[in-house]
Amino acid sequence: MDERLFVASVEKAMRVLESFDRDNQALSILELNDRTGLGRSATQRFVYTLHRLGYLQRLAGAKTYRLSAKLVGLAGTTLGGNAPLQHAWPNLVELARETGESISWVELDGDDIIVLGNIPSVHPVSVNLPVGSRFAAMPASSGQVLLAHLPDATLRARIAAMPASVRARFGDRDDDEILSFFTKARAQGHSMTEKNLGQGSVSISVPVVDGRGQTIAAINLSTLAARHDAHAVRTRLLPLVIQTARDLIAA
Repeated sequence: MDERLFVASVEKAMRVLESFDRDNQALSILELNDRTGLGRSATQRFVYTLHRLGYLQRLAGAKTYRLSAKLVGLAGTTLGGNAPLQHAWPNLVELARETGESISWVELDGDDIIVLGNIPSVHPVSVNLPVGSRFAAMPASSGQVLLAHLPDATLRARIAAMPASVRARFGDRDDDEILSFFTKARAQGHSMTEKNLGQGSVSISVPVVDGRGQTIAAINLSTLAARHDAHAVRTRLLPLVIQTARDLIAA
């Protein structure tokens, strides 16, 4: 990359926008400064500019800002131009109808995964992943099936560079054991994770392959453990997710 072409001010503005997430939908300038590390004066200037351009909205009667609806247009352009997702959508809808559970289309974005499509569960109490949700890839079932198809050398380098907070999700496994975990996911063609917080949830993901044999996305099914435990997910729901991914290859 040619660093002479890099515009640092654009990177800083994006840092401000990326500070907002599902758990932090409204932030003050002080909070944005803490999250970006830009300094109070610089943060204030970037917030003012983004607000004036219409990308941030100031909440009435408060000193906090949130992302504006103008960004939806940019996101819509991205999603509308995602041909594989558009092609897969009818199949995902059918999978959601068959299972009654939350179905998501997930893609890899650096060290993260991002949800680009989601069909919510029909159940009042459920696990849903809103479009735009971003998570660390390594500990997530979708991230695991996507990363599993990287070359071993690349995957090993990513494992070595894992932040401590992500590594902790793998317990006391060393790098070789974590690599074996991913190669197993590659061999079996799926990955499953369980969370015991709250009501407990089970998530299972299968890779989506294009006509050239390249892994381009993952189909994720998420459910509550009280409705489908790990065994039920693996025996009853996984075959449906696998078949959906196969149908996309054949189409």
